[in-house]
Amino acid sequence: MDTPLLWHIPLSHFNEKVRWALDYKGIPHRRRVLGPDYLIRAWRATGRGTLPILFMEGRAIGDSTHIIAALEQRFPQPPLYPADPALRERALALEDFFDEHLGPQLRAAVVTPLFRHDPDIALRVLTTGMPEKAYQNLSKLRRVFPAYYRWRHKISDARLEADRAAVHRALDRIEQERQGHAYLVGDTFTVADLSAAALLGVLLQPPELQYPAAAALPPYLQEYRGGLLQHPAMHWAAGIFRQHRGSSAEVARQKRVGDA
Repeated sequence: MDTPLLWHIPLSHFNEKVRWALDYKGIPHRRRVLGPDYLIRAWRATGRGTLPILFMEGRAIGDSTHIIAALEQRFPQPPLYPADPALRERALALEDFFDEHLGPQLRAAVVTPLFRHDPDIALRVLTTGMPEKAYQNLSKLRRVFPAYYRWRHKISDARLEADRAAVHRALDRIEQERQGHAYLVGDTFTVADLSAAALLGVLLQPPELQYPAAAALPPYLQEYRGGLLQHPAMHWAAGIFRQHRGSSAEVARQKRVGDA
């Protein structure tokens, strides 16, 4: 079997979901960092303009949820889905909830003020882990790229407070679901825990994160981050990273797209 190949963007929390699943299961894989021009490549591979994309056994699989489902089927150990049908249904429902009601809103909560006040820092953060040429190319488009990015991800200044409120509700949901227990579903680590923690990783910036942000957040975002870090769910997520993130299962690094 060919070694699975992951197309990814280092900073993206949805990409972190898949990297974590690959590493947790100890699946040797290769990674290829795509640049900001990934859209056409992604469309050609899957018919969707999104990353991550995992190439495995002759298939190009897009969407983090679909990729984890394929990994769970092909590499069932260690499991991310509970064996009990009711618990599995709950874990998958929570994964879907965090994908829809935490991931996009957290991205907007951070990126919206960056593009408004510090577009250069925004470009540095978004090109974390990419070749320097990616930042340079986006810098040439700084008059149009922020508008495109906001349009693509349905981000607007008018929705900033609503997006931040949604992030806080998602943190509250974590606490409601786990009810003081170590895990969200049952008594073992599942896709629900992985999803919630991975999506919070960009803001949390734990030591276990393999691709820390390339630029420090300005004071107004540090204040927002500092407030969220006081939430019990963020302490829980940091513990999940410590206990379950583990080391990378990536094999010999490929030459990245855009490298000289």
